[in-house]
Amino acid sequence: MEKRNVFVRETSGLIKQVSLTDAIMLNLANMSIGIALFQSISPYITRGGVLWLASLIGLILAFPQAIVYTVFNRKFGRTGGDYIWISRNMGGLFGTIFAIAYLLESTAFYALISFFSASAINSVLLTIGYLNHQNALIYIAENIIVNPYGGPSFQQRLIFYGISASAFIFIVLINILRSKWGYKLVTSLGIFSMLTVVLSMIIIAIGASHFNSSVLPLLKEFNVSVPSNLPKTPLPYSISLTATFLLMPLFALYTYPWMNAGPAVASEFKGDKVSRYNVFLSLLITGIFVTLAFLEMDLIAGYYFNLNAYPSAVYNFWTVSIALSSNPIIEWILGLGLIAWNYFVLSYGVLVFSRYVFALSFDRVFPEKFSQLNRHGSPVYAHILDLTLTLAFLLIPVFSINAALSLYGASIVGMLYFLAVGISAVIFGLRNNNKLMKIAGILMSIYFCYLTYEAGTNPLFGFSTGSSINLITLSFVLGSFISGIVIWNLVKYLNTRKGIDLTLTFKEIPPE
Repeated sequence: MEKRNVFVRETSGLIKQVSLTDAIMLNLANMSIGIALFQSISPYITRGGVLWLASLIGLILAFPQAIVYTVFNRKFGRTGGDYIWISRNMGGLFGTIFAIAYLLESTAFYALISFFSASAINSVLLTIGYLNHQNALIYIAENIIVNPYGGPSFQQRLIFYGISASAFIFIVLINILRSKWGYKLVTSLGIFSMLTVVLSMIIIAIGASHFNSSVLPLLKEFNVSVPSNLPKTPLPYSISLTATFLLMPLFALYTYPWMNAGPAVASEFKGDKVSRYNVFLSLLITGIFVTLAFLEMDLIAGYYFNLNAYPSAVYNFWTVSIALSSNPIIEWILGLGLIAWNYFVLSYGVLVFSRYVFALSFDRVFPEKFSQLNRHGSPVYAHILDLTLTLAFLLIPVFSINAALSLYGASIVGMLYFLAVGISAVIFGLRNNNKLMKIAGILMSIYFCYLTYEAGTNPLFGFSTGSSINLITLSFVLGSFISGIVIWNLVKYLNTRKGIDLTLTFKEIPPE
């Protein structure tokens, strides 16, 4: 087979336009600091568990993965990132299976984030409405943009669909018109979102003196009661390591492992320092802000107040900072910051999804059309595929909220995907006598075996209900992996008929 037939073409055609800031912002969106501080973790605290300590443990346990991603990124920095590492170390079959399963899980997740972003909008409208006695905002929150987890009507779900679809179409169009604009959108949303986290932390710190007078009336509006005369200590009288470790998988599944967004666009990095620093810097920034934010909440409100208020879900880092701001303009800045985090996540998702599709197409797994670029350097057909799949997945919560919530349990796919990356690091270390990668890969693999077990057995994550497996989630997960197997065998057969040995593709690193 001629060399030129190994890949679709001899160069990717992608433009080296991603700065260190852009790459860090991609990973920060992936690790979702603002969403972690909203409702995804704190409602599940139990007595003796310490959120900031669990966050710190999760951060430390993520370091072997960060080593693996940094080493691979510097040696094989290509579009598709970890898909390239898996497929070149474990073979094209495994690379294809895991990549397609991961893409389907990610697309469903982005659709759900988009749909359920209404919960952030609803929370902001109600919080500001109650604080300022603005009946118009309260009416909108109770009748139009309602809490999507509270059993919305079909008409209200259609409103959510319209908002979500419009936002997604806008983000995709930005990326199609100019590849550079897609990165600028992610970075701009990221800077604003991060600044609102910083502002929230400052406001909580300076508002400590009027915490009770500002927060308790708001909780009363939400029909949340907290016992009076609780001890105001930053730590429980007895720290439960068991309860703390039970919180740690929440950080692991929703925050720290998701450091693959930057490496997925590595062919577009401007200089080696982006490959060298983007993973560790984004991980440290995430760890510092998430840990300090939860620590600050315990220092200001007291551990036992938080223990009683967090399970309501309406009480969290964001609603506290809005309540303590005591200024309508700042309230709206913080509220928009919370909402922006959801669209920050979506904007990175649109960009990164297209690069995985591009990489699969460049390897001839997907049709060549998906690796074609327009004159502005954008993989337009990959974006259209993303838009089509996302709009289809968005229909699921319109017709069944329960079915949509079941798809959150598909996070087990992500854990299996990262497990494959860890195994690939071990294989690479053995082949190249790289002791660092062998050790980091083994530690990463052990960790993700544990997280896969947690994702599959812990009822909090949706795959298991405690006594049985969620059939909708199981069907989706199995369908994702079966799709990869079917696609691999089909494309291998079709390429063989063209005289192309697909297995040779996965013995070489794609060109930049």
